[in-house]
Amino acid sequence: MTRHDAVIVGAGHNALVTAALLARTGQRVLVLERRGVIGGAAATEEIFPGCRVNVAAQDAGLFRRDIVADLGLASHGLEWVHPPAVATSLLGGADALTLWRDPARTRDEIARHSRTDAARFQEWAGYLRKMARVLRIGLDHPAPPLHDLTARERVRLLRPLVKAARVGRRTVVELLRVLPLPARDLLDDWFESDALKGMLGSTALLGASQGPSAMGGAFRLLYHATGSDPHGFRSSAFLKGGIGALARAMAAAARAKGTEIRTGAEVERIVVDDGAAIGVVLAGGEEIPAGCVVSGADPRRTFFDLVGAPRLGPEFNRKVANIRMRGTTAILHLILDALPPLSDAARRLAGHTLVAPTLDYLERASDDAKYGRFSPRPHLDIVVPTLHDPTLAPAGRHLASIQIRYAPFQLRPSGASRPGETGQPRPQQPSPSAQDTGWPADTARDALLSTTLATLYDFLPGMRDRILDHRLLTPLDLETELGLTRGDEYHGQMGLDQLLFMRPIAGWARYRTPVERLFLCGSGTHPGGGVTGAPGQLAAREILQQRM
Repeated sequence: MTRHDAVIVGAGHNALVTAALLARTGQRVLVLERRGVIGGAAATEEIFPGCRVNVAAQDAGLFRRDIVADLGLASHGLEWVHPPAVATSLLGGADALTLWRDPARTRDEIARHSRTDAARFQEWAGYLRKMARVLRIGLDHPAPPLHDLTARERVRLLRPLVKAARVGRRTVVELLRVLPLPARDLLDDWFESDALKGMLGSTALLGASQGPSAMGGAFRLLYHATGSDPHGFRSSAFLKGGIGALARAMAAAARAKGTEIRTGAEVERIVVDDGAAIGVVLAGGEEIPAGCVVSGADPRRTFFDLVGAPRLGPEFNRKVANIRMRGTTAILHLILDALPPLSDAARRLAGHTLVAPTLDYLERASDDAKYGRFSPRPHLDIVVPTLHDPTLAPAGRHLASIQIRYAPFQLRPSGASRPGETGQPRPQQPSPSAQDTGWPADTARDALLSTTLATLYDFLPGMRDRILDHRLLTPLDLETELGLTRGDEYHGQMGLDQLLFMRPIAGWARYRTPVERLFLCGSGTHPGGGVTGAPGQLAAREILQQRM
């Protein structure tokens, strides 16, 4: 039986980055994917006949370009698309606000709502780029083990510290001032237009179950600007062939160096002997030995389902159980017989199309999720991938994928009161089974679909007659189909208390685990979620350093 140097659990984008980087050094790597398609949440599948749909993730603008260069992904067919519109916010009726890649055109567009904001927007765009560039210094290096700072670790810290010093003390102090702020406070400092603030503030919702008034929202604004040029909004870029083209290119790069990738191969258990990972067992009983095991799954799934809590200490188990995993996003895929009715639709709708008219609108949408209800007026983030690649659907058809916020993983039964309203204690948050989340009931799914479509029709009048078919994915579907625990696509909320040396938990932020030769490489590790590839890249570096 072949003994691989590394067996990687899952073929999400971070796992594939790790696989390709390990293989490039001569490591014998095997990737095992439960599903029949690679890419994880960043996969493109034929959900409708003849249509290739981006299942969950839509945008690859955060993906690290140094990984693209290092792995030569362009030579494996990766082709970027940067549409003229970065984002369009629907304001009701026929009104909309579009941010363009052309700064002059953006200034003219914003001036219709506020001349003051139009004059300041390029200053804001420069500020966002500068702050994001400084933040990248911390995100592109392993989080420091503050409680175990050896001489070797101090030397490794010098590189990011020197880089931070070069940008200037004033800039670093400004970043530290801004990071904990609510998105609302930061945007109120810069702009007066409710439409512009709502549009920009929508980014603060990514990776969080809270609204724009919650602390730490400014961090998420900056985090999502750390990829390609954010143009004042967030880093955004698309791919020919759908977002799954990223996984296909990385798989090709890994295979070119000898990596084996098996789909339909579900890992049932990570084999641990004398405190060390020595291989895996597949669902059919096949045992595969390995020099080390690397998990692209989230921390809870890795430790509780694949390793088993009895093999880990009670204090460690408690910390893992307390990782906040709160999926609040549902996804609606549509087939359209024509583009949505909007002036200059082919250009305006080529980026992100948002229902985020004001910060108050977003705050109200988040309020319902706190009490286990999906939002009656949700925030929608719409992408029409056929505007980037018409071959994704049959001729004359378009696809639209809509991320719906907020739709909590755990629905409260209809009519139930809020915690504390009748004197009852606030409930604990155990991990519910599929049967008690509330989503299997057809009534809940149908109600969410009706609510989403009603909102869409309000903000895009005339859209009703263009829909040919649909597919709704609830947070429960994201867990059962994509393996995202509690429907959390970030493998854990992107709050300030779950970042850097506290991600996934304090004391275990360097991709290692209490099980020797078992490593993590997914979004639940530093620097966090989104289609960045950074966790997989940093994990590969740490694995190679520890095994050399």
